[in-house]
Amino acid sequence: MNSKISVPVPTELFIDLVDFLRSQGDTSDPVHVVTNAIHYWIDNASWKPELLRVSSARGYQWKTLFLPEGTEIRMQYKGAYSYAKVEGDDIHFEGEPISPAAMANKIAGSSRNAWRDLWIKRPADSEWRLADDCRADAIDPDSL
Repeated sequence: MNSKISVPVPTELFIDLVDFLRSQGDTSDPVHVVTNAIHYWIDNASWKPELLRVSSARGYQWKTLFLPEGTEIRMQYKGAYSYAKVEGDDIHFEGEPISPAAMANKIAGSSRNAWRDLWIKRPADSEWRLADDCRADAIDPDSL
């Protein structure tokens, strides 16, 4: 069976390929070149991990908010910052796994609302965000 499918490629990219082949004096059919490029990618992706987008799916699930591995967490209390980080599937604070609520309570030495006291910076974030705001976005993704 030799069935085929169409894969949408941006028109400009395909024209760039055709122009490149012409400029090199290559008379190959551009469709065959695309097929060869796919084979080349498959052959190389197994030993070039930068070609693959593999989600580790590791991280900490805090109710409706997922904190991917590498997320930083901080809290300011009495003018000093305390930091934690998501490592694997746990939040680590002072070398030990801890929940967000326990972290906020330990820093303050009293009962605190972690949603309103902790600030989050996920690996893809450029700025620190209040945990409560991150939670609201997780509940309503259209607000992003």
